[in-house]
Parts: sequence; structure tokens; C-alpha cells
Amino acid sequence: MRLHIRSVLLLAVLFVLFLSCAQAQEPGFTYVPDVLHPGKAERISFCVANDTAVTLELHDADGNTVHTLRKNMSVSAGVINLSFNGCDLKGTAFPEGEYQLYLYSENSMFIAGLTISRAAPQISHVSASSQEIIAGSAWDMTVVCSMPGRLTAELKNGSETVLVLYSGEAKQGENQIYWDGTVNGASASPASYGVYLTLCDDTGFAANPRTIALNVTLPPTPTPVPTPTPKPVIRPALSETTTIPGDYWTMEMGNYDWKAIWEVMIADITVISGRDQRETYKLRKEPNDSAKRDNVVGEVVFESQGVRILDTLDNGWSYVETYNASYGPDNNSSIRGGRGYGETDELIRGYVKTDLLKTVTPRTEYGLLIDKYTQELYILTEDGLFTTLLISTGFPTKDQPWNETVTGEYFLCSKVGDFYSGNMICGYGMRIVGGCLLHEVPYIHNEKYDIKDYSYTEKYLGEKASHGCVRVQRKKNSDNINMLWIWNNIPLKTKVLIWDDSSRPMEYPDDNMMLYFNPTGGKYYHDDQRCSSIKDRYLPLKGEFTYAELDSADNKRFTPCPYCDPPIRKAEIDEINRSKGF
Repeated sequence: MRLHIRSVLLLAVLFVLFLSCAQAQEPGFTYVPDVLHPGKAERISFCVANDTAVTLELHDADGNTVHTLRKNMSVSAGVINLSFNGCDLKGTAFPEGEYQLYLYSENSMFIAGLTISRAAPQISHVSASSQEIIAGSAWDMTVVCSMPGRLTAELKNGSETVLVLYSGEAKQGENQIYWDGTVNGASASPASYGVYLTLCDDTGFAANPRTIALNVTLPPTPTPVPTPTPKPVIRPALSETTTIPGDYWTMEMGNYDWKAIWEVMIADITVISGRDQRETYKLRKEPNDSAKRDNVVGEVVFESQGVRILDTLDNGWSYVETYNASYGPDNNSSIRGGRGYGETDELIRGYVKTDLLKTVTPRTEYGLLIDKYTQELYILTEDGLFTTLLISTGFPTKDQPWNETVTGEYFLCSKVGDFYSGNMICGYGMRIVGGCLLHEVPYIHNEKYDIKDYSYTEKYLGEKASHGCVRVQRKKNSDNINMLWIWNNIPLKTKVLIWDDSSRPMEYPDDNMMLYFNPTGGKYYHDDQRCSSIKDRYLPLKGEFTYAELDSADNKRFTPCPYCDPPIRKAEIDEINRSKGF
């Protein structure tokens, strides 16, 4: 009888273990959409058992590789979520048909079927007659649609729909939408609005919406009244020099003499005129019209990027200096994907036609200083430093060095509003130059619960993290200022100075800074006690020491975590400074 009871108990335990194993997530694909419409991003999920590198490819029905979604991407053990919109890198939709996703992980390979159906309806281009109107005045916009469908345009103030500007049939190609500037017969209230556009096909299916900004004002537009100005804070200069010359090109980056910086903020700026703010002028190596690659040293963005005139020639050309705004490296580089001229953010000199140069006077209510070294945005007024916000500028990589945020002297040239970056939404976008925008730290919209999830990007504020734009904190600082305040109060044509970090010596972190490690076998040291690369069961990290103890005999075995990016050792900082000439 006892033997029988023990047998039953043993079977029960084995059954429970069997259920636990059955419920565990097996390596391989965990979610692939039944049907994917090109232009509409969908989630693809897979699970890996260990920290590893994976490659994800799309194969056609004949087994040919037609697209690589990810190549040698480092991932942590668990479920990984990616997005795919059914288009190649040029935005061209893959033909309808049956495909297969191939996932390669170490010595494993997993396959999942994927059906690509007809393309989702796309709003391929939107342009407005103006991004700022006086309440009650006429306004219109042009919307280019990829196919016929039902087009909806809503005027929103935040999440609230104020007015449906249009809801009806749209043709393939250009469609016009008009508005008289009124809501329910009265002039619209002055505010910053967003115009949200969706295009549905005959089945009701729609791709991601498009958004543009529209600022409605009352005549005359009142001068913004700022929050009471804090006392100016004088940060220490990097040298004994306390006076900054009156132009950007001879000022000392890192010298926080706010009064002198303000004089630079309100000084005139020289730009290249003639075309759209998003287009570039090819700066010539020799003073002639040839735009062949061997005669181009780099690119300058029209209208909003400052240049320094070094010499004006008698033949109609001028020799100028500026920072390269091209998406380098150039096509002669061994780096895959290079499509520009020269190196991004490199200080370059070249020739431009003199009659294209013009002088512009900036607005004088505020000035913006972006420091890539401190990863902070400083707002200035004539009284000095107004307030400081945390930012994230571009994070260049070995494969994508063009992610570096540009350096130089610019204008805030246009309001873009909310826009998508992959599966993230960037709020309150304000264009600085070309593809570099000032915007709120991005969020992922959780459609199921209708919430904005900032958890992935907000933790990186204060360090480089973007693809070239400048992310700004959304939470109000102690002065009640955030990116929304900038959107509502900083006018266009405000000067923006961007300081480089490579031209200044790298400083040691505070010796008392705490660093962490996993005492149960970890090989990395971290500056985040809850680093996302560590499995939950080891968090918070129990091992700790100060930065001053990093080079001790016990801690020399640790290397910096590639995820939370803690400070490097003093010897490495010294080597970097020596390579810069310091």
C-alpha cells in the first residue's frame, strides 16, 4: 500500500514538471502575423534560450533571400519583438505571395511562413500652405495618396479631436483639403494643433497615420511671457579664458560664459539661400560649377545652416568653413550604406557661389545651446542661463557613423509636429537642419491600453542614443520647463548652437560614483543597478564598488557593460585625450 502511494506521488510530481516544461517558451518564432500588408508595420516575435547574435532573413517561395531584416544582432535570452513593414530599405513593397522568415541563432535555424498581401494604403506626402495661421483665416493642404480610399483629416489639440476637417473619398495622387480657420462658426482658439491624417482602403484597412503641426495665433502674436528666470549659473570655463569672441567660429566650446554666449546667439548668421530647408548644397573643392564627386568636399543644408566666410574671390565664388551635414561616409568608403560626401560632422572648407550667401538676423527672445559633451540643452535669454534640460543626441556606431548629430550654428527653421521613427512616435518635432530635429523623447503607443510607453528611451536621457535627432526630456524640470514648453514658447528663427564633444578633453567621472556587478559570475561592471541586460533574478545587482576602486586588483577582471555603457577606466580616457591632442 505504501509503495502504491509513493508511485502515485512520483507520477504527480513528474506530471507537474511536464506541465512546467510544456508552458516554458521554446526557442524559435513565437508570433508572426497571418498576413502582412506592405506599409503597415507588424510585430514579429521570437525566443532565444541564451544571449546570442541572430540573423533574420526573408526568403521567397523559391528559397531565395530577398531581404535581411537583422544581421548579427546581439540579443538577450528571452522573447524579442521586432517590427517589419513589408518593404525593402528603399521603401519598395515586396510583391504579394508566400514567403518564409529564416531565423539563424548560433547552430540553430527556425522557419516561419509569412503571407504578404496587397500594399496598405499610404499617405506618401503631405504639404501645407503654412504651418502657422491667424485664427479665422483660410488654410489648405495637399495630401498625396498611393491609391484611392477614404481619407480622414482631424484637427486635434493633444488627444482631443477639435474638428474633422475632411472625411470622404480620396483619389490616387494629389488631394486638396481646405479649412476656413473656424470651429462651429467661430474663429479657432489660438493653440498648437496637430492635423492627423488616415487613409483606408475599401476594406477599412489603414497603415500608420501621418501628422503635421499647425499653430493658430491671434493678431498680433503676443511675445511669450516666460516662467520667472532663475539666477544665471556661471559654469566653470575649461581654460583661463573668460571672454568668448562674438561669433560661433572663434568661440571656445565648453566655456560657459553665458553673457558672452548670448552675444553670439543674437549675432547675424550667414546661410546658403535658394532651396528647401531639407535639401543640401554640394560644397566644391574648386571654385567651379562641377558637382562631380571628386569636386565635392561635403554638403551644407540650405537656409538654416550657418557658414563662416574665409575669403571672397573676384570670380563670383567664396571660400567658406562649416560642418559637414552629409550622410557620410561617402560611397567610396568600405562601410556599407554610405551614401554621402566625406564624413558626417567633419569641419570642412570649400567653395560656394557668392550670390547664394545671405545674412539672416535671428530672433532675440531666446537662444538654444546643445552640448554633445554634457548631453544637456541650455535655454538662454538676455539675462543669462534660463534653464537646463537633459537630452540624447546621435549615437554613431561602426556601421552607421552618420548617426552623429551635426555640430555648428543653425536656426530652428520649421515645426514638423509628431512623426514616426520605426515603431516609436516623436512628439513636437522642430527642425534644426535637414534630418536633425529637436523633439520630445520618443514613446511607443500601446494601442490596446491607449498609453504612451517612454520606458525604452527615457532611461537614456543624458547620453547619446538617437539616430541624429536631439531628444529632449518630457518631464518638467525644477523650473517647470520641458519639450512641450519649448514647442509652445520658442519661436522659429531662434538660433541653435551645437557644440562638439570630440574637440574637448574627456574628463574623469567622480571617484565616488557607484558601479555594480553580479557577484555570481558576472564579467561586466555597470552604472545601472537594474541594467536591462541582466536577468531579473539577479536584480538589483548586489556587488558594488566606487569608480576610484575600478582599477583595484579585485576589479581589473571586469569590462564595461555594452548595454548601460558605464564610464571607462582612467587609462582609457587618457589614451582618448592623447589621440585628440590633449
